[in-house]
Amino acid sequence: MKTLALLTIISLFGISTSLAQEITVNGIVSDERNIPLPSATIIIKGTTIGISTDFDGVFEIKASVGDTLQFNYVGYKSVEKIVTSNPQMNVSLHPDVHLEEVVVTALGIKRSKTSVVEALSGKASGLAVSSDDTFKKISKSVYNAQINHSQLTAGEINDLKKWNEWKDLLKEEQFFNLKTKWGFGLTDKIEVHVLNEIKQPVSNVLVKLFNDDLQLIMAARTDINGKTVLFKDVFEEEANTCYTIQMIENGRVIGKRLLGDETKIEFTSKTQNNANAVDIMFTIDATGSMGDEINYLKAELANIINRVDASIKQKRLALTFYRDFGDAYVTKAFNFSVDISKIQKNLMMQNAGGGGDYEEAVEEALKVSLNQDWNTNSNAKLLFLLLDAPPHFTQENVVLIKKEIQLAQEKGIKIIPIVASGANKDVEFLMRFFSVSTNGTYVFLTDDSGIGNKHLKASTKDFKVEKLNDLIVRLIETYSVVKV
Repeated sequence: MKTLALLTIISLFGISTSLAQEITVNGIVSDERNIPLPSATIIIKGTTIGISTDFDGVFEIKASVGDTLQFNYVGYKSVEKIVTSNPQMNVSLHPDVHLEEVVVTALGIKRSKTSVVEALSGKASGLAVSSDDTFKKISKSVYNAQINHSQLTAGEINDLKKWNEWKDLLKEEQFFNLKTKWGFGLTDKIEVHVLNEIKQPVSNVLVKLFNDDLQLIMAARTDINGKTVLFKDVFEEEANTCYTIQMIENGRVIGKRLLGDETKIEFTSKTQNNANAVDIMFTIDATGSMGDEINYLKAELANIINRVDASIKQKRLALTFYRDFGDAYVTKAFNFSVDISKIQKNLMMQNAGGGGDYEEAVEEALKVSLNQDWNTNSNAKLLFLLLDAPPHFTQENVVLIKKEIQLAQEKGIKIIPIVASGANKDVEFLMRFFSVSTNGTYVFLTDDSGIGNKHLKASTKDFKVEKLNDLIVRLIETYSVVKV
């Protein structure tokens, strides 16, 4: 009897183990026309575990045999599939003619009536998923996975060129408070111009600003036009009467004292520009809140990559995607490469997911991006930072971000933020600090395209609405090609 009982227990244990067997389920989610659905969500029913498909509709999720997977996509009927021992699971979703807004939470799926027209026009509030590595929000359903470029619209504010407006803005309470919060100054600038002996601009020359105690305030590099802007108060107000600027090249150090309220200074370099190269980094927030625009952004960036000026001898591109701590990943980096097709492939494989709170790991993204293999001899180094949320505010992050800004300045990397829908004034102001301090410019998406959630109205007197891809190509050429 004991032997029989033992065998029974062993048998039952074996059955239990079999039922609890965990496998990796993979497959493709597509529509009734067999077109892949990017960013469809897959949730293990009754749990908070879930993922979303990539640009090609491909997914991979760990689940136990017997679990039920729920497949959801805005504008389509939900489908449930039971996990078997077969890891392959391809799923076809069909449009829901009586579309309901879908909100996925840890407790299941809730629905509230809305029309197909509202959902497809971006008026429905979309899909919110609280589990890791899934959409937090999608406000516009993309019925066809093939998205064309030249749809997103944007504006630009170059605060270095609109300096008086910038200084007036800094006096406004909200902006002033944020300036104090993050410890930026950026009100007292000095323009440095470096030319060679035949009056041609010299790029990538290191210049440094010291106070009267010979303490380093800021180091930067000249751009393609032989210019850079230094700030006496880059991070805080400086109470100094005397300043020194040094130009460092090939072991030579040339110093000049600033006289009185002098705001412009010129150096003569013995160096000739030999390099004809540009490094371009796209650092992209890939959390769920970017879900309403990220596939459009990918289409725009793919177009931009193909259009970089052919006169530039060497073009290298890199990508950094980031989310937040606790997500499937914090940062995912693809280092610089001259293989454009490889960069495009890596770009298209990414999707939005994760997040949870408003702030994201911006500081980690900057750290990873700035420490990639930047070409020290490039005429131009551009970091486009696409995001809709600020970094977490802690004193540790304040110190870290200041160090990252200093590193960008010293390497000559211009930070060019591109702010998407959902951003608030804190995001705008902080990103404008990033751009001004690194001699970059500020870019923001607008409502003119009708794509995505509502976009923040920028604090400026005037700006020109452009197609985002045209604007970025224009900026790349402006900062990379000498106009004669």
